[in-house]
Amino acid sequence: MPEKLTIGLDYSHNNKLTLEVSSYNEFTNFLFSSGYKLGRIEAGFDSLKKLENYDVILLSSPNNSNIEEDEIKNIEKYVRNGGSMLILSSMGGDYTNRTNLNELTQKFGFEFESDEINDSVNYVYLQKRPLITKLTPHVISDQVKQLVFSSACSLKVLDFIEDEQNIKIEIIAKAGLNTWHKKYNGSEWIEEDCPKIPLIIAVDYYKGKVIGFGNLSMFSSLGHEYGFSAFDNRILIANTLNYLTSGALSSGKLITVNLNLSLFYWANKILEDQDWEDFSDIINVAVKYFKDNYKRAINDIKRTQEEKLEKKKKFEQSKEEREEDKILDMVPIRKKEDLKDIMSALEELTGEKYELSINLEEETEDKFLIEIDGNIIEYTLEDADQFNIETSKHAIWHEKPTKAFLDWLNDRK
Repeated sequence: MPEKLTIGLDYSHNNKLTLEVSSYNEFTNFLFSSGYKLGRIEAGFDSLKKLENYDVILLSSPNNSNIEEDEIKNIEKYVRNGGSMLILSSMGGDYTNRTNLNELTQKFGFEFESDEINDSVNYVYLQKRPLITKLTPHVISDQVKQLVFSSACSLKVLDFIEDEQNIKIEIIAKAGLNTWHKKYNGSEWIEEDCPKIPLIIAVDYYKGKVIGFGNLSMFSSLGHEYGFSAFDNRILIANTLNYLTSGALSSGKLITVNLNLSLFYWANKILEDQDWEDFSDIINVAVKYFKDNYKRAINDIKRTQEEKLEKKKKFEQSKEEREEDKILDMVPIRKKEDLKDIMSALEELTGEKYELSINLEEETEDKFLIEIDGNIIEYTLEDADQFNIETSKHAIWHEKPTKAFLDWLNDRK
């Protein structure tokens, strides 16, 4: 049988969540019934070697206690090398709990705010128990429809993360549009609106993973309207521990993909030539890249489609012009001698006498004007005759100048 996964609970910083506290009985029973092996970290994070004995470390809201600088360094190395952590805070953040938890979480790109989240519209009995319904698709939010955050603080993503290649942060849950908070601004508590403020964060840190949220009451057994059994709180906690202990790929979903044949052959060659394990790895990397670059990729696709449509439009237009030229070339240009020959043949057939009703020898200076792309082009019948002679094409077709004739006129300017 596979070895049980081990969760280490911090007992060294006056943590609020411990296995012996009756208010967390449901959570404790869940851990045992899920088959996790539990351990207590009572000597602090004084040894990286000791930390590596745990698959995941649960650090829950230190109270009246600071994490030492050496401990922070050991935890950072533990996660960097592939360890996992669930870091919890509670109402008021570091200020109310009199701790320096943010000195640790800053390493992972986020902080807990010194505030208490409220919602004036979507809440359970009290505004300080907001109901959260909008979650980002993720392993830990799978099957989660509603969460209740009671007496919780929010989070802040640090700006430098955008330029850090080894840290990827995803906001899993945000507050609603009607959210407001009581916040300590350094001198006093103030109330202000804070719609869509982050509440749950998932961090990929080098080889490791960190989940952070400021809602300790979610693990409580005291209130069924806001604690462990409320709404989908239990599912979120179960997903979170499963994600941190077993990894994202092993907890993925099996799907059927109809892969383009040429893409299949290309991917299969990559599998043979490189060190990819299977098709799932290639597909996951491809979808992850598309997700990270979604807007740019979509814009590139749209631009390519527009360029293709424009090229097709120009091709169809030029094709129509070429077809018109072919038709015109098939129609013979008749001169005065041709008309006389036709009239002579008709006289022989009918026995009647025909005469020309127009004087083909008479030159005309009648001028014609046509507007093309905002430009006025002038031509005469003499120009049309000259074009016919030089090119053996028709200058006028269906009482309109042909494109070839107009190009000829432009070239003469």
